[in-house]
Amino acid sequence: MKFLPNEKFTISTQEPLSQVIEKLEAHIEAPKTIRWRFSHNHAPYAGTISDSGFKIYRIIHYRNSFLPIIRGKFESSSEGTRIYVTMNLNPFVLAFLLFLFFPFLTLIPTFFVVLIFQQGFLSPEILFLGFPIFILFIFWCAFWYEANRSREELIQIIEGKYFEPETVNKTYNKQKYGIWLRGLLILIVIGNIIANLDLFSLVQQESQPLVSQSCSQLSTQSPYCKLTVAYTLEGYPTEADIAISSEGNILASGGEDKAIKIWDLQTGELKKILQSDSGVINTLAISPDGKTIVSGSGDRMIRIWNITSDQPPLMLKGHSNNIIQVEVSSDGNTIMSRDYEEIKVWDFETGELKATLPNLPSREFKIGSLVIEDNSSYFNPLKISSKGTALVKFENKILAWNLATNEQISLEKKWFENLDIYSGRISLDGETVVMTSFSQPKTYLKIWDLKTGMLKRQQQISSSSQVKSGFYDLTLTRNHIIGSTKDEELKVWNLETAELEATLEQEKMSHLVVSSEGKFLAGITGNLYNQDTQIKVLKRP
Repeated sequence: MKFLPNEKFTISTQEPLSQVIEKLEAHIEAPKTIRWRFSHNHAPYAGTISDSGFKIYRIIHYRNSFLPIIRGKFESSSEGTRIYVTMNLNPFVLAFLLFLFFPFLTLIPTFFVVLIFQQGFLSPEILFLGFPIFILFIFWCAFWYEANRSREELIQIIEGKYFEPETVNKTYNKQKYGIWLRGLLILIVIGNIIANLDLFSLVQQESQPLVSQSCSQLSTQSPYCKLTVAYTLEGYPTEADIAISSEGNILASGGEDKAIKIWDLQTGELKKILQSDSGVINTLAISPDGKTIVSGSGDRMIRIWNITSDQPPLMLKGHSNNIIQVEVSSDGNTIMSRDYEEIKVWDFETGELKATLPNLPSREFKIGSLVIEDNSSYFNPLKISSKGTALVKFENKILAWNLATNEQISLEKKWFENLDIYSGRISLDGETVVMTSFSQPKTYLKIWDLKTGMLKRQQQISSSSQVKSGFYDLTLTRNHIIGSTKDEELKVWNLETAELEATLEQEKMSHLVVSSEGKFLAGITGNLYNQDTQIKVLKRP
């Protein structure tokens, strides 16, 4: 179930765009600032419509916060017209929900402490948990009622079968329905505020500042305590991604100049430039033998470059969205790529497309001559590892998805827990998943066993008193977790125990990469949007 109500679907018809617009215009009128309450001589919808699409909302004679804002986009072809429809809550209603849920999310950990350890399960604070959930349930039910109603009416309008069924009595009944809902919401909001105030003092008593550990304070000295800056690559202000070869001898970088630069990792010397014909470089990967670079570009193309020759790259076409990650398998036989909605698996030698995920049943159905497609996003690829495993968000679960066998392991998590999926990483041996978890007011580093999906270790790394604390990026060596934080620190944890081993002052770095033996660490500093990026390479003994 979606956390915030929204609906996406597609209507297909064999009629040309001009007739579709004509039918819609007959039931849509221009918006009015003031509308006479007792007048029923109007179209069912108000809004704007053009050759490219429309934005409309239902005209009613009573207040209703659950009415969806309906947006449509036209796509015309020789076969007819497709209408991509999106329904969302009014922005003011979304702002209200955020305002309502913010204190709930910030105080829920303390609520459980009070409930379980101090007052028992019959505590009156149980209402604190129930208020926001009940509000969200009301919004869900009311929104889907209105969305389904508008969906049916749009289909009837396009089929030419729509008629206005509203009567004065129905309007009066819905006025009472709206007044009842508003009164109920007011009572719930008041109760939620009272519950929040009741627990506020307990939250302040629980929150304790964390003491930052430095290398000198630790009982065992980590090799990363002697990490130093080897060199900084300047003069290339639009770098977007970097990669290090498994042998640790070259570094590749690419960005908005559509060029891939190959550097000697030991000295920082520029060895070669591979110039792409189109598409900014979004992501890079280096083959295990260090002779091939795979790039994913803004033109939705994958390019395979042989860096030992001057031959043009082999180009792979198939993605319909921006490519945001490419990986070469550890055996060098497979290329894996992902965009925001799907994962593709390619043969490394031939470039042949071997598989596409998700391979799920179609959600298409027909009503008369119309074809309806449910475009709700329910498959979200997050990260791919060279071992052929992908982290995927699928139907509100985080799955470790084996791309070769199609086996899926669900990662254990608590229902109220907010996992930072953008910092998720899979270890080099493919047996461990590392992710950060935010459960207000604390942030944890968590380690899962990839074979079972069970949580192996967790370590608290920040509290609410550390306002800026949080991850900028994560990377893994064979034995360590290295994270760049928003506090401009570089932290190192043991991959097996999750214990902190080193804390170093270091400006924020994104796109962290590390050589397989963990000797070289590289990242991008600065901001791509400000075009002030630099590549910083650090080295340890």
